[in-house]
Amino acid sequence: MRRILLHESHAAEITLMLLAMGPAMISLAASMATGDGEWFQRSGSLMVLFSAAVEYRRRHLRETGRTDGSWLFWRQIPYVCYSAILLGTLIWGYGDLLFA
Repeated sequence: MRRILLHESHAAEITLMLLAMGPAMISLAASMATGDGEWFQRSGSLMVLFSAAVEYRRRHLRETGRTDGSWLFWRQIPYVCYSAILLGTLIWGYGDLLFA
């Protein structure tokens, strides 16, 4: 458990990205079942929030020199985060129109 809480662990970033993607997938299924796209649209805001948190954490750890040296992992995070932020923004703005 202690390793998860350390800055060298990737668990925090992976957990935050799952929290970013999870609500969108669950609300997509709920919106498809009900035919109402409001929940899917609202999940876009959570996707943006958690993705921005991952990028903020990554940048903070990089500036303080607390990365564990797995260069490839830390190099790919910005692309995943920015893609999730873009997708979350599109869902947040236009997600309900998919069900109209």
